[in-house]
Amino acid sequence: MTPSRHGFTLVETLIALVLSSIVIILVSTTFLVQNQYQATQVQRAGVHDNVRSATDLLVGELRSSMRDGVVLAGNRTLTVRSPVALATVCGRSGFMGTVVDLHIDGGIADIETGEIAGAALHDPSTNEWWYETVAWSFIDGGSVGSAARCASNGADTVDATADFHSARRFFLVFDFASTPDIGELVMLFRETKFTIRPSDFDSSSLALFRQSYGEPAIEFASGIDTTAHFQYRLGGTSYQDTVIAGSVGDIDAVRIVLDARHPGSSTGEDVTFGWATNRALWNAP
Repeated sequence: MTPSRHGFTLVETLIALVLSSIVIILVSTTFLVQNQYQATQVQRAGVHDNVRSATDLLVGELRSSMRDGVVLAGNRTLTVRSPVALATVCGRSGFMGTVVDLHIDGGIADIETGEIAGAALHDPSTNEWWYETVAWSFIDGGSVGSAARCASNGADTVDATADFHSARRFFLVFDFASTPDIGELVMLFRETKFTIRPSDFDSSSLALFRQSYGEPAIEFASGIDTTAHFQYRLGGTSYQDTVIAGSVGDIDAVRIVLDARHPGSSTGEDVTFGWATNRALWNAP
């Protein structure tokens, strides 16, 4: 007997093709959904890291700011003074003491003097700082003889001569009748300006710019949303968008709102991340 041989009928073939197509579509759809989800999570993580790093930079500057450290307080502009070095006057020389010798722990060699935006004198009677903007090159008096002059006033300079440096022209800078006395404090400070404005790389979005004294502004974080801004507290619990120059010394906290936005991929829906933090100023009045 010859066994019968059967193949697929046309109907069976069409049914198999339809079922195969359905399976392929389902698998493809699942893959595309998973791929879109993964891409969105990667974008969200990038946006999150972007605003977190920008916020950490701002908080770091505010954390190190001295009393009356806020210079300019605007809705999208914030300028802060931070100490570069704190020094003690240990000697005086020149006409009316116009050259002062300073003891700077660690010396001037490890300081980025290009960051210095000015000097401040401490008034012990009021516990206030008097700030003046001046380039380091204008007041740098060198180190020759500084340690010896301080030693003659009782300073311990053994194995620490590099910690002593002189500053000149304080008489001109501060317009005082005399320069600071021995034992008083002098602070060398930097001045950092933060601005939220249109990105240099993508005009459709905002960016956070950081600018050191005498240097060009650098775009630090891009993809900032239009809702980003700064706010300020002058005692109490309420915050305001701007503070006039005469009241910046009363600021005791800064709110940083750095919402971010990143264009979505194939869906067209933007990836957003809302981020805000309040930073109290430890040196507030």
